[in-house]
Amino acid sequence: MEEKVRREAERVLKELSEALGEIDLEETYYVVEEINITRADGEPELREGLRRAALEIAPKRDEEGYYIAEVGGWVA
Repeated sequence: MEEKVRREAERVLKELSEALGEIDLEETYYVVEEINITRADGEPELREGLRRAALEIAPKRDEEGYYIAEVGGWVA
């Protein structure tokens, strides 16, 4: 059984190697002036229904309508 699996694996690797050998690979390098690229900030907007929609999918919330969140296990 092990011999059969080994032969099959070798066949698959050989076929994959032959298929990849036909691909013309060309690397592209991008030079960016800024290391941290961020979007431009705009004015905040209040979307109608966002709070209601978020509360509907929240796993836990209290009587006052606030989310109940669990602190991550990695936080001391």
